[in-house]
Amino acid sequence: MKTVFHDFIGSVPRSSLLLVLCYALGFPLAQAGHYTHTFDLYSGLTLCPALVWKGQAWRLVAYAFLPNGVVDWAVSLFWLGTLVAVMGRNWSGVEVWIYCLVATVAGALVVALAQPHSFVSVAGNGAMLFGLLAAWYRLYGRERLILLGFGELSVRQAVLLVTFIEILISLFCLGWFVTLAMMCGGGAAWLYLVLRGKHALNRRSQVLDSERIARLEL
Repeated sequence: MKTVFHDFIGSVPRSSLLLVLCYALGFPLAQAGHYTHTFDLYSGLTLCPALVWKGQAWRLVAYAFLPNGVVDWAVSLFWLGTLVAVMGRNWSGVEVWIYCLVATVAGALVVALAQPHSFVSVAGNGAMLFGLLAAWYRLYGRERLILLGFGELSVRQAVLLVTFIEILISLFCLGWFVTLAMMCGGGAAWLYLVLRGKHALNRRSQVLDSERIARLEL
């Protein structure tokens, strides 16, 4: 167990590890505040469209670090840690943060724009997970892995299975509309990934063209 934990810590960039730790600590801190009657993180940090439009913009991000109960917290923490470790193979910590924030804010904006006067409270990192699953599918879809209880699967099959489970949890905790909004957040992150990839290819092509011109001039 110590070896697995040590390997995980070593494989994740420090700033990406901070993302996982923020989510990991959110639920215990909220419960500590609730049972000691000293503070209420959920009332101050969950996504509430009406309060967002009154200037509490931090709710567009903060809601993703509070789960919908202990089961959601445990399952989401496991997959967040796993996916951040996988993305950390090719992404810097800053890139992981930006990608996750794109998904989180996009999902929140769908809710805030569709129900601007609602005082509903939304929590959970569904949009972040949907976005990371989409990135895993796109970047590593052809790889194969061993998934406990299912045997050897392709990454694409694993992503579809995990996405299905995440949708079920989200439907149970949040309902169909918020689940759809969180999936839209994941879709926005996927679109960001595609556009970023095309931009990188165009820039690389420009660099190669410049090198060829320089050689011709010589």
